[in-house]
Amino acid sequence: MEIAFIVDEFPSVSQTFVLNQIVGLLQRNHHVDIFTRISQPGPVEHPDVERYRLRERVQRLDCPRDRWKRALAAGRVAVAHLNRPQALAGALNVRRYGRSAFSLSLLLESAPFYRRYDIVHCQFGHNGNFGAVLKRLGLQRKLIVTFHGCDIRAGVERGGAIYDELWREADCLIAISKYNRQCLLQMGADAEKIVDHPVGIDRRRFRFRAPLAPSGREIRLLTVARLVEEKGLFVALEGLARLRQQRPQLSIKYQIIGEGPLRAELERCIDTLELGSTVKFRGALAQDAVIAAMAQADIFLLPSLAEALPVSLMEAQAIGLPVLATQVGSVDQIVQDGISGILVPPGDSAALSERLLELLARQDDWPAMARAGCRHIETHFDIERLNDRLVDLYQRVLAA
Repeated sequence: MEIAFIVDEFPSVSQTFVLNQIVGLLQRNHHVDIFTRISQPGPVEHPDVERYRLRERVQRLDCPRDRWKRALAAGRVAVAHLNRPQALAGALNVRRYGRSAFSLSLLLESAPFYRRYDIVHCQFGHNGNFGAVLKRLGLQRKLIVTFHGCDIRAGVERGGAIYDELWREADCLIAISKYNRQCLLQMGADAEKIVDHPVGIDRRRFRFRAPLAPSGREIRLLTVARLVEEKGLFVALEGLARLRQQRPQLSIKYQIIGEGPLRAELERCIDTLELGSTVKFRGALAQDAVIAAMAQADIFLLPSLAEALPVSLMEAQAIGLPVLATQVGSVDQIVQDGISGILVPPGDSAALSERLLELLARQDDWPAMARAGCRHIETHFDIERLNDRLVDLYQRVLAA
């Protein structure tokens, strides 16, 4: 099959779920082109980007800022596709598409899609809106859209009408979790178009090891997350400050892997709470370094205020870490409360510190928790099985 992926950013160290699908399709001998809003070298890069020469498959969806260069580029597109007058006219329909048509950006961004793909797969609903335009212009026939987290929150906050054209044009809407399915239905999506298909991980990269009780040494906590509001890191810091007041004899080291706009504010919070000797930021790390940090940790902590289906929890449990996470989104599809970890209400630093103490008191249960978590990930979130199912889904959409 000829498949086009439309994404926000590629490569992205925080979106391995997209990379895993692309690599899985290439391994199954399908052709994949990647269209992105942002394509630039990051501080770290997944080894599969180089291994599969994925940068050669990437094309940016942008247009020149200079209006004369933009007009010249638009003229070249028009001349090259004079045999598709309806698509050209549609991309210039200011009444329907407003500023994006008037500025010529829609005409230029749609130019690569005069080539017909078997499947256009958009990651995130806002990219799905662009895919819906491509279909309405007659440039593409089959549109699949996967909803994740920020796009779900946008629809809940602003109303499902922001995806009205997408609801009409999409052939398939992928919900990665039960929570996402419920939100899609509430926003007005057609239930018959929704397919449940979670993201997953390449379990071969995550070698299981039974956890060891930290007797006689510091307790090592780890979080892997972007430094953004919805990850709830301020709550985690407040919980640690509470814990230190209640149990000053406990020696805890807390590492946070990830980067984001809130780093400076989080560092100020650490100073205010006098946690400088406890908390360390590692920044964004390559996956091998993340795996190594997980292998050295005792407990994985994810204090999110909002989530869909966080991949970091899958990775932590595949390695064998007991987990303390918040009951948001579909986290309970990953973490079995009381079996592979403990779930707490979001935004509650007191509950977080109390349940962390409980988890520390249950160190004899950690090996059983680790085995249960690993089995659960193997059964439900193995990317090899999921990619086989994704190919089957593509074929069903084509057959329809």
